Amino acid sequence: MLSDVEEGSVMAHYVIRVKGDLSPELTKVFPSLMANREPAQTVLHGDLEDQSALTGVLNHLDTLGITIIEVVQLPSST
Repeated sequence: MLSDVEEGSVMAHYVIRVKGDLSPELTKVFPSLMANREPAQTVLHGDLEDQSALTGVLNHLDTLGITIIEVVQLPSST
C-alpha cells in the first residue's frame, strides 16, 4: 500500500519488494536504493526525494518486466 508523502518532506524511506533475484547489474540501475536478496525475492530500499522519484523507480521496474510485490513507505526517522 502506498501512502502520500507529506508536502515539504525532504526524503522518504521506501521498501520495494520484487519477484525474483535481481542481478547486481540490475540493482545498479537504482543507485539510491540498496538491494537485499531473499529467497525468490529482492528487497530494494532507500531514501527517495519525492513521489515522482518513487514513480520513476516503479515505472523502470515495470519497463524491465519485473513483478512488484509490495511497496511500503516507512515512517521518517526525524
